[in-house]
Amino acid sequence: MSRRLRLDAPPPPVLVEGDARVQALQTARAKPRRAEDYVAEIALLWGRAQGAFLEIGRLLIRAREMLPHGEYTTAVEGKLPFSARTAYQLREAARWALGGAVPMEQLPGSYSTIYLLSTFDSSTLREAERDGLIRPELRRAELIEWRRARAREWDSRAALQERLGRLRRERARIDEEMHRLEVQLGGLDEEGA
Repeated sequence: MSRRLRLDAPPPPVLVEGDARVQALQTARAKPRRAEDYVAEIALLWGRAQGAFLEIGRLLIRAREMLPHGEYTTAVEGKLPFSARTAYQLREAARWALGGAVPMEQLPGSYSTIYLLSTFDSSTLREAERDGLIRPELRRAELIEWRRARAREWDSRAALQERLGRLRRERARIDEEMHRLEVQLGGLDEEGA
């Protein structure tokens, strides 16, 4: 039976995702001309990329959970177009993001930044929120610098606490010695009286 085009039949659906003609029309229509046009187009694509990396992370989580032990590493992770470390970060970023610690609309646009946030304990995360870091435009470099500054502050605080402890021990030793000398002097005064 030959397949003939029926003139009275509706045209086949055009799939925006896979039709090269539609993609060419979209590209021609969306050619940016001004700086803000470029920014808008890039922001749109970046938003899609964020959704894509969360979906990739979900798929990696599911593959790891569903496949027999060892098969995930050899059959999936070993054949991906990125490293095992990237796969791990994508999984953990997706797991953390989907866990709801931070509303999706406040998440940074980079999986590596989300991954870094996922390594924070709850008190550090609250501190980052108080400092205004939890926002879509947060960059990984900014987060790393914040962590370093916080670590320097804690190191400095620990050093101050250590010095204060030494001074308190020294004061206790001096107080003890002063008391002993006062007792000795008191004994000498009684002998001389």
